[in-house]
Amino acid sequence: MAAAAAAGGTVKDGRIEVQGDHRDRILRFFEARGVRAKRAGG
Repeated sequence: MAAAAAAGGTVKDGRIEVQGDHRDRILRFFEARGVRAKRAGG
């Protein structure tokens, strides 16, 4: 998923942290599937 969306991220304290230009789209992807994630980076 990350390579297809040009985003990166990590898992920290049991939560997915997403970074990159398309992070909002990736967050919606995860949230639609019931997975909690948050924005990382600037």
